[in-house]
Amino acid sequence: MGIARHKGLSLLQRPAHEALTEELAETIEDTADDPEHSMQRKQAGAMLADCLLRLPTIHREIIDLVYYHQKSIDEVAEILRVPRNTVKTRMFYARKGLAQMLAVRTDESVSLLS
Repeated sequence: MGIARHKGLSLLQRPAHEALTEELAETIEDTADDPEHSMQRKQAGAMLADCLLRLPTIHREIIDLVYYHQKSIDEVAEILRVPRNTVKTRMFYARKGLAQMLAVRTDESVSLLS
């Protein structure tokens, strides 16, 4: 933590017009995903999207509103015109269903690789 703080303060004290040297450029960490990691993320996203489509409509709309539209439980209850506890219950079963489908899909993917 102290090293990071010191490096940050050193950067602030350096003149803004100082050119980027080859030595300094080599110390900058590349945070981009490698191709393999990028492909895994795409496959996981596709798998999740497929599982979401397989959920019953009442569960899919709850997941969509809460996670993709970032609505609160109260807001979802108001939008769907259902009691707050109904939203919570549907959310529970939606997550449970997603977890089960993803577990099956993951197991299938692992068995295909073996």
